[in-house]
Amino acid sequence: MPPHRSGGTVDPGWEHGCAQDNNKKKVKCNYCGKVVSGGIFRFKQHLARISGQVTYCNNAPEEVCLKMKEILEGCQSIKKQRLISEDDEQATLPWHSNEDYEIEESPVVSKQKLRQVNASDKSAVMHKTPLRSLGYTDPGWEHGVAQEEGKKKVKCNYCQKVVSGGINRFKQHLARIPGEVAPCKNAPEQVYLDMKENMKWHRTGRKNLRPDTKETASLYMHPDNDYVPEEEQDEDLVDFGSPTKLLTYDRDTNRRVRRRPSDNEAQPRRSKLDTISHKMLTNNTPVSQPSANVIKVKLGSSIRNSKEVTSAICKFFYHAGIPTNAASSPYFQKMLDSVGQYGQGLKIPSSEHIACQFLEDEIAEIKKYSVDIKGHFTSFGCTIMADSWKDSQGRTLINFFVSCPRGRYFVSSVDSTDIVEDAENLFKLLDGVVEEIGEEHVVQVITENTATYKLAGKMLEDKRKSLFWTPCAASCIDQMLEDFVKIKWVGECMNNGQKVTKFIYNRPWLLNLMKKEFTRGRELLSSAHTRITSGFANLQRLLEHRNDIKRMFQSDKWVSSRFSKLDEGKGVENIVLNPTFWKKMQFVKKSVEPILQVLQKLDTEERLPMASLYNDLYKAKHTIKSIHGDDIQKYGPYWEVIENHWGSFHHPLYMAAYFLNPSCRYRPDFDNHPEQSEIIRGLNECIFRLEPEPSRRVSASKQIIEFTAAKADFGMELAVSLRTEQDPATWWEHHGISCLDLRRIAMRILGQTCSAFGCEHHWSIYDRIRSKTQNLVANKRLNDLIYVHYNLRLKERHTKRTVNNSTSLDTMLLENLLGDWTVESERPTLQENKEILLDETEQGETDENEVHLDVHSGATIESLEVQPVVEVTAKVEDEDLNLLDDLTD
Repeated sequence: MPPHRSGGTVDPGWEHGCAQDNNKKKVKCNYCGKVVSGGIFRFKQHLARISGQVTYCNNAPEEVCLKMKEILEGCQSIKKQRLISEDDEQATLPWHSNEDYEIEESPVVSKQKLRQVNASDKSAVMHKTPLRSLGYTDPGWEHGVAQEEGKKKVKCNYCQKVVSGGINRFKQHLARIPGEVAPCKNAPEQVYLDMKENMKWHRTGRKNLRPDTKETASLYMHPDNDYVPEEEQDEDLVDFGSPTKLLTYDRDTNRRVRRRPSDNEAQPRRSKLDTISHKMLTNNTPVSQPSANVIKVKLGSSIRNSKEVTSAICKFFYHAGIPTNAASSPYFQKMLDSVGQYGQGLKIPSSEHIACQFLEDEIAEIKKYSVDIKGHFTSFGCTIMADSWKDSQGRTLINFFVSCPRGRYFVSSVDSTDIVEDAENLFKLLDGVVEEIGEEHVVQVITENTATYKLAGKMLEDKRKSLFWTPCAASCIDQMLEDFVKIKWVGECMNNGQKVTKFIYNRPWLLNLMKKEFTRGRELLSSAHTRITSGFANLQRLLEHRNDIKRMFQSDKWVSSRFSKLDEGKGVENIVLNPTFWKKMQFVKKSVEPILQVLQKLDTEERLPMASLYNDLYKAKHTIKSIHGDDIQKYGPYWEVIENHWGSFHHPLYMAAYFLNPSCRYRPDFDNHPEQSEIIRGLNECIFRLEPEPSRRVSASKQIIEFTAAKADFGMELAVSLRTEQDPATWWEHHGISCLDLRRIAMRILGQTCSAFGCEHHWSIYDRIRSKTQNLVANKRLNDLIYVHYNLRLKERHTKRTVNNSTSLDTMLLENLLGDWTVESERPTLQENKEILLDETEQGETDENEVHLDVHSGATIESLEVQPVVEVTAKVEDEDLNLLDDLTD
């Protein structure tokens, strides 16, 4: 017997096909034998030979084809009439914003009215209008481009494959779901995870939603290439108050007729929407919670609601003491999106669940991610990074990370306050981490370049013959910059620059004036990973804005202000308007900038810096010399500092990486390098340590000749063209196949980092958790929280592989990195500062162009949006800024 619809009628399409499952989603054609998925509506398109969604039936009689076309066209016209009538009915309602209206309804609830109830309910997030017409864009389109108007063919942005079948099939391609389409192997890991989660919701979302809304979601939440069958949009009405009474629609009289079925009459099966409506009304769900005869529709201003939601979020931050820069976390937005999709009624996880069950789940996910990274250890090896730093309580902490070309993950954090000056205990600590990772995988262990760490590293090399101890290159350059400040005119520039910024940033009226009228909202301060690099970055920013600062201190508003009458204000004005100060700044900038560029390259992580570190520093050293025209009086002090630290960069790994880097080795001037013997000696030591088999050591040494002479695969046209274009480790992987023993060593050397500086200290939650919950949280739970925190950060950073254009600084980070540039040793008292601000504000009221300032108690300086260290080219409006001869006295 053909299946009945909820109204008791039989769809004419069932005369020509047979259902293949209980849900009637698959229908077998009586003429061609094809099984059509998508229900009776899609099957009628098959018979009517309507293009776009299903293949034709060429065997169906012509009269059947015409009849199905007529039925489908009738359905479309009825649907349009319904939409018009619904619009007319809604247009008659006196809608006003920010008011509640009660619309009287009978106990009989239609599907049309149920849609209105669902549309007004925030918890179900259901709308009568399709998502695409509301401006919704499927997330899959961010990663592909439609190749035709119908959007049935999508080209992948990562592998360039053209996937047929629409956006749903394309997302299966990105999510690597087997069965229907080839997976994309080039898509980033985060894209793969996002698409996998999206497809998981699409396939199983109806089961995962709440019981009272899951079936409603299946009717309204459709992706781009889905549709709602016409049969599920009928206006049939059912009285759910009495299970034995049916309400039907008499199309001849246009009236609703209530009847009671006879005892032997089978009651028609409720449609899917009828069942959902019955559950919602009988279970008193929070979707609308109407009274017996009333459905309440709440209308409000979206702007007001948005402010209320934002206010609630901010109050949570304030109450819990969460740093405001936590709002920039990518997981914050994901959390809000998930809550919004779930709707009302979400049960908040308890603190015990967050700290136990879900924490364990997150640890399991991170360990899966780390397993993927460890899979590359066989080819490239890995680096153990021991990043030592001090927290706000003066404790010395060591964060251990493991890095390889595939990514980086956090291992543990250790309080080493009691052993930081004990080489024996430091050695045991480092040796334990090596044992945990596996000695056969470790190429080097990077630590600080202190005497204690040097001794501990030597002990480690004596025990572990197959690895190196390496000083942190970023830390060595940082020490070099510290010594630059001891040069007379460099220190003078630092001190005078700090006086200028301290004076401006501790007087909000002046800061407000500068940003609004002279620097166009830009800051004078710039952040970096350490205090000294932040200092040189600030010198660059001051030089960039020197003309803006000079104009401000020459403006009428400054001259007439009370600040200009202060002794400190006069001193700062003299500094800013003194041409010699800016000439010294320009001289220092040109002298130090080549070294800062090397440090910046270490921080970007665009490429692993091991292959180019020695070459970059060597070039920077000689660039400083050429900038000053080979005048030893000018470049000599800088060279002296560089030479004092140059021994740290004569490490065997740096020397071997320089030799094996094809972009360096095949340069014509390579054989004339003055440190050629050091380079060869470093390469030989690396071959000895990194290759345990004696026979392979000999083989690798012999293969050096083929590499230097560019024989075999090394001399192929493709290999030659990619010497400077391709990452050196990847170049060896692709073109070193004729020298496998040397290739293995080269990949393990060139695939390493040379700095532990990527472990940003202000990421750590160690201090906050330890100080607040030391007596409440077990030590294991503390370590688990830190483990998850760091690894989520590292995973997000590796996935994006980009450098942020700005860094939002909270108060704690300002004090750590920019304290020398913002904190005055002797601040004016609160009352004195307030009186000055009030006086300046009153004066501004008499001038229509005066800067407006809201004076708050305490005159707290707001968080700054500052730029990272970048190469700055200042506009030169003064005379040529060459160094004066008296600077070399």
